[in-house]
Amino acid sequence: MPLGAEETALVVRVTARASAAVFAASLVFAARRLAAGDTVDVRAARRADVGAFAVFLAAHTIHFASVALLAAATGGQNIRDAGGYIGTFVVAGAFYAACAAVLRGKLRAPARWTTAAGRRTEIGTTAIVWIVFFQAYALRLLQSLWFTALAVALAASLAMFAAAAARRRKPQAARVLL
Repeated sequence: MPLGAEETALVVRVTARASAAVFAASLVFAARRLAAGDTVDVRAARRADVGAFAVFLAAHTIHFASVALLAAATGGQNIRDAGGYIGTFVVAGAFYAACAAVLRGKLRAPARWTTAAGRRTEIGTTAIVWIVFFQAYALRLLQSLWFTALAVALAASLAMFAAAAARRRKPQAARVLL
């Protein structure tokens, strides 16, 4: 039995919230990878980071699929209300291209960035995805405890990631001297 528009809209909201929570967890794992530095534990930290990011990609793909189901249930009205099919496909394509670039960086051998471009790609893309999620929940902070909890989780996870990224910016020799 197919879902109606209301039930499908609920699935869209639930999958969006799950994706945001998994993204926050992914940021924590990325911070852990960066904090591992050049220790023996870096391989385990990288596997956990890549795994968490892959779970985020899977969760968000399920969210995108539920948005497509909602489009089927509403005759495409939800897509038209969000700017149309072309804009939706462009955003989805950009999301997956950016995530591929981030994943490529996460799979690099050293825990620290070896190039400034790699650092900018991972941090910049992560920041853009974070902004999209955070604004969705922070702008409705007082509407629901879910929104408050997700906004706080996203803010805390970004703070952890940013702190670890800032520490990893220093060259290895400079960190040893500190």
